[in-house]
Amino acid sequence: MTVIESIGPRTLLRQLRAIMAAEGAAQSRLDNLTAAIADNLVAEVCSIYLRRAGEILELFATFGLNPEAVHSTRLRIGEGLVGDIAAHARPLNLSDARSHSLFAYRPETGE
Repeated sequence: MTVIESIGPRTLLRQLRAIMAAEGAAQSRLDNLTAAIADNLVAEVCSIYLRRAGEILELFATFGLNPEAVHSTRLRIGEGLVGDIAAHARPLNLSDARSHSLFAYRPETGE
C-alpha cells in the first residue's frame, strides 16, 4: 500500500493562487484548481458547484466525475449531499458517499 502525503496548507494555498493567476480560460483554471485540491486531499472526486438564481447549484468543475456533466448537472439547495452541504454551510467527509441516505444519483456524472 502506497501512502501519499498531502502538502501543507500554505503550500496548497500558494499553488491554488498560482493556478488562478495563470493565463488561460477560466474553465481551464477551475479544472486545474479542482485537480490540485483532489490531489492534495487524496480524493477520488472533487467538484466545484456554483450557486445560481432560484436556489440551484450547477456543477462548474470536477475531478473524478464525467467532465461532460460540467454545466449540465444541477441540484437544488438541500438536495443530495452537495445540496445539504450548501444548505448547512458545513463540510462533509465520507468514505462511501453512495451509501449515504442523502446521496442523489445523477447518471450523467458517471458515478
